[in-house]
Parts: sequence; structure tokens; C-alpha cells
Amino acid sequence: MCSDSRLTGGGNIDVCQKIFPLPRGDAAVGFCGSTLIAYPIINQFISYVSHYTKNLDRALDGTQLSRRLAELADKFLESYIDPVDLRTELIETSFIIAVFSWKLQRPIINKIVYDGGPKRYVAASSSFPKTRSHSLQKKAGQFAFIGDIGNHYFDTLGTLIDYDTSTQFDMEPFLALAAMLRNPAFVDRRAVLKGPIGGTPQLFKIYPYLKTLEIAVRWANAAFGNLFLNGREIFDFEKIMVPEIDAETLETFFPLAELDPAGYFRGSADMATVSGIADDDA
Repeated sequence: MCSDSRLTGGGNIDVCQKIFPLPRGDAAVGFCGSTLIAYPIINQFISYVSHYTKNLDRALDGTQLSRRLAELADKFLESYIDPVDLRTELIETSFIIAVFSWKLQRPIINKIVYDGGPKRYVAASSSFPKTRSHSLQKKAGQFAFIGDIGNHYFDTLGTLIDYDTSTQFDMEPFLALAAMLRNPAFVDRRAVLKGPIGGTPQLFKIYPYLKTLEIAVRWANAAFGNLFLNGREIFDFEKIMVPEIDAETLETFFPLAELDPAGYFRGSADMATVSGIADDDA
């Protein structure tokens, strides 16, 4: 999963988390649109997962999560007191849930979008647009995009992957987003598109063995760029243990790889004690 880091409304805030791991350890939820709607719903959904035992220990398979999120979103809207007209905000506000299903033994990617007919949120599986690539739509599995600049995104992605012959993705979807975040046409509020995205890219990975991983991003490059996690710039004094990736070169750094193995002792090769105190000094 990947996202930009911009929230808007009277100005831009470019350091905001938009992908949220669920405490099950096998899933995450992301959003686009109105934070008035999305943030409370996501917070309530995380609370629901945390306190419902069958959800927390994954007895409830992840295939059920999208339906539960849609139900929770509808309950949230029902509780709105003296609501203003939120139709535009509701249509603009969508969610993605990604999970690895232990029951189906494959990734599940669903979109939760507002249906203006019955006036409720609905969940649906999602694949790559057939109008863009028949081969990716048929072979690449599930793929979901939410946001209001989809055409620009798929145009950019098409410069990184062959829509005619490709059957799977590597890191091209992330690279396409990163390229757009370096382009003033998409991030400048004074440009024609009025800056719909901004900040640094966020990256999140879900593994098939019930593990999720936040990945820090070097932006704009590893030599001179700063390190960001979930949109926030890491303080100079922070030491984080998650992997780091350069958003331009995809060069990856694993902090744990720098640690010495348990059987290795620093100092001279003949050092015999863990403390390093010589026998005649003991």
C-alpha cells in the first residue's frame, strides 16, 4: 500500500498519516477524502478490531473486514446530529482495506465507497482497469486506487510499465506516486489542478505470514534527503528499526542488518569475555 501525506482544508498539511495498520497484524486501511468523515471512522474501526477478540486473534478471517468497515461507516453517519449536506464529502471519501486471508491463502484488496443511490457505504473487490491493460486486469490479481486524479496516476504508471504485455507489478505503483509527488503540476496549489496531493510517499507492506511492516522513506534521495515515516519527518535523535527505502532509486537499508550477530564480540579476536575485562584485571 502507498499514499501521499497531504490533508487539505484552508491550506495544506503535508505530514499526515493516511495508511493505518490494524491491530490484527495482517491488515491495514487507507483513505482519501474528508478527514471529518474518514478519521473518526478509522479510529472507531481500529477500536472495534482491538476489542473484538475474534477479530484481534484472526479467528474472523480478513475477508470480512471490508463489510464490517462499511457497516461501521453507515452507523457513524446515522449518528450524525443535525447534519449539513455531506453528499459531496461522502462521495469523495473512500477507503481501501488490504489483508492477507488465511482462509483463501491470498491477498484481498477491497474498496469501500459511498453509493449515492441507497445512501450508504458499500464494499467491493477491485482489479486493475481493463481499459488501461487487459493483461494486468487478467493476470495481476487485485489492484485498488482511490482519489480524484486517477487518470493522471494511470498515465504516469503507464510510463513505468508496459500496459500491453505486463502481467504483474513490482514497485511501479509506488514509483508512479513518488514521481507525481515530485511534479509541481500535482502538488502546487497555484497550479491548474490546485495541488490535490503532496508531502512524501508512505509505504506499507503486508506479508502472507501474518505480519505487517511500516517502511520509512528517504525523500528526495538517500544522499541528501531526510527520512520520513507515515508522512512525518524523523527527528535527528530518533532511532527507528523499520526498513528505509529511497523513493527514487529504491535502494533499501535494513537497520537490523547493521547489528552484530549474537556470537560476535567487538574488540580483539582473542577477547574471551563478554564484558571485555582481562583476566588479570578481574
